[in-house]
Formats: sequence, structure tokens, C-alpha cells
Amino acid sequence: MGVVEIGHGQEQQGQRGQQGTPAMGPTTIGVDIGQKRDPTAIAVAETVWQMAPDGMRVEERFTVRHTERLPLGTSYPDVAERVAVIVANLYKRAAPGSMPGITLYVDATGVGQPVVDLLSRASVWPIAVYFTHGDKRTIREDGSVALGKGWLVSRLQALLQTDRLLLPRTSEAAALTEELLNYEIKVSEDANEQYGAFRVGTHDDLVTAIGLAVQEPGAYAAGYAVGGSRPNVDDYRVM
Repeated sequence: MGVVEIGHGQEQQGQRGQQGTPAMGPTTIGVDIGQKRDPTAIAVAETVWQMAPDGMRVEERFTVRHTERLPLGTSYPDVAERVAVIVANLYKRAAPGSMPGITLYVDATGVGQPVVDLLSRASVWPIAVYFTHGDKRTIREDGSVALGKGWLVSRLQALLQTDRLLLPRTSEAAALTEELLNYEIKVSEDANEQYGAFRVGTHDDLVTAIGLAVQEPGAYAAGYAVGGSRPNVDDYRVM
């Protein structure tokens, strides 16, 4: 999917990053580690807070600023290196004097653990996520997350249906949205949930990466506020 341009998100007006580009607010990265037949997918989402339609509360909204698929067969060290580069670039986008809120979630289920270990040794400090059946999200004592597949799908559907998840205006993003909104969790005769190996459709890797990135609001970063607007320009490239 490559680097994407997305407009109409939110940022604190007037803030500029270290590279002179508009500063990004609290940001979360989701990484779905690929296998032999599936590429690794990466998504970067920025959290903003806006007044809810009822005018009684503030709610989080997410703008997906970047998505990409790494080439099939990319080695674990190369995956870790690519993720580390994205994290470093996001730190450069922080406003001067602020502490950037960057959270990194990596799917550690199955083949993902080696990448988590490599990133940890590189002092990038990811949060390992282990997918489970069910509809719960649980933070374990070691800081890792047990994430129910049903919970992730429901979370994404709810964000899309309430216009709290802004995706790029591309044909692939439109197809991804349609697949996700039409996705149904099936239950087998023995009452086990079936996800087709958690395949939402042809974009399941990106769905998973985006889901990891929007499972909770981004960490608060000092110096960012609710409000303001971003024009649809390519100032916002992560790379």
C-alpha cells in the first residue's frame, strides 16, 4: 500500500516537528508479522480527541497516517530494522520541547516473537500482543496484551461505523473498509468461533496492523491539544 497521504485529521495549530513538518500528536504503530505466504504489514495511527456529537464528553478518534506491506520473505532482522526506522522518524516529528507519545504493538503470536526480541534488544521496546479467541482485551502482568480476535473486529467495526477511524482515500482502503464492515464472526457446531485463520479478506494483514494501532488511544504527549485541522497535503508522510 506504501506511504499514504491523509487529510482532515487534527493537530495542535502552529506546532512544527524537528524536520519543519507539522508535528504529530500521540501515535501508535501496529505491526502484523508475516509468514511465508503473508507479508508483514505496518500501520501508523495518530490519536486526536474531539467533542462527541452529544456535546457531553470527549472521545478519541484515529487517523491512519501511514500503511505499508513489506516484501514477501523479508527477514526478521530487516522487519525489525524497518520498524525501528519508522519509530525514529516519528520521534523527529515531535514538536520541540514535547515528549512524543509513541506506542508500538507487535503481533507476537507464533512467528512474531523473534521480531519482538530483536526490537527489544535495539531499545525500541515494543508491546507484544498475543491473539486469542474471544472478545476480551487483557493486559498481562508482564505488560504484554492478550487480544481476542472477536474484540479486535468489533473494535474496528465500531470505530468505522461511528466515523472515528479515518483511513486514506484510496481504492485499497475502500475495499478494506467494505470487507471489514461486512465481516461476520461465524460459530461452528461445537460453539467455537471461526475466523478463517482470521482472514477478513484479501486485506487481512492490513486490517490486523490497523487494529493493533487503534486498540486504545495513543499515549498522551505533552504539548498537544484537541482542535485544529490538517490540510490534505503530503507534509504528513512518515518517511
